Amino acid sequence: MTTLSGKPQIMDFVDYRQFLQAWYRYNKERSSTFSFGTWTLQCGFKSRSFLQQVSIGKRNLGADSVPAVLQSLKLSQVDAEYFENLVEYTHATNIKVKEFHFQQMLRLSKNQRGKKVGDVFNFLRNPKTPRVHLLLTLKSLVCTVSYIASTFQITQKESVEILESIEACGLCYFDEESQSWKATDQHLEIPTELGSVALLGFHNRSLIEAQDAISWPVNNRHFGTLLMTLDDGEYQRAKRDVEEFFDLLSVRYPSKNLEGARIFQMNINLIATSDVLKENPPVQIPSESKLAEANP
Repeated sequence: MTTLSGKPQIMDFVDYRQFLQAWYRYNKERSSTFSFGTWTLQCGFKSRSFLQQVSIGKRNLGADSVPAVLQSLKLSQVDAEYFENLVEYTHATNIKVKEFHFQQMLRLSKNQRGKKVGDVFNFLRNPKTPRVHLLLTLKSLVCTVSYIASTFQITQKESVEILESIEACGLCYFDEESQSWKATDQHLEIPTELGSVALLGFHNRSLIEAQDAISWPVNNRHFGTLLMTLDDGEYQRAKRDVEEFFDLLSVRYPSKNLEGARIFQMNINLIATSDVLKENPPVQIPSESKLAEANP
């Protein structure tokens, strides 16, 4: 039996053409009569091949064609605004214009994604817990205790303890029909208040794991270092840039294609490696006459 793909969510995409392709496949699986031609005519375009050409990059959606496509997609107001910015972002050649529309996409997606974890200590006391939760969000997987244990190379006892922690946070449940565990929410937000003992412990254990990974094969890990000179204001802006970079990666790689996939964890450490820099007074080089006087 062929498993039908899920309805594509616009906020999982950073290229509107890929979304149009996914939307076409979704509808084609459910109706053999659906085609790019019928979809194009439904939108009121004269050329039956218009949307197909758009989806493969041979043509672009213009400001006059976006409303008709949106009407056929029947998106919510927020999703429609995201789609409009995504079209502009994809077409933009000016870096400032591209950045503006990307920021709008981040703003919209942040408002829709992420349930705050209430019991942070319980959720982070084992660094593998967030990874198991991510596994539970992948709907095509049947996440039994034994499957979780073999995936992360841990004991079944530890798997049960992690699942109980996630369940206690209200973030997963046991599905009787499939006899497997499933997540209640796909996206989570971990509060990052300074001084959180649980968060500090999680990062500490993550750094230890990263140290152990130095000797791993290069296809399993990647390390890089960037040195910068930052004042306090630049440091704060750099932190915001890192957060936005994480947001970009979460949108660009939404864990849809599981063939050959593994769960990766990225740790970024932005730390001061020197004291505050102070300008030194220029060194005074003695003149030749003074040198002669000093050395008669």
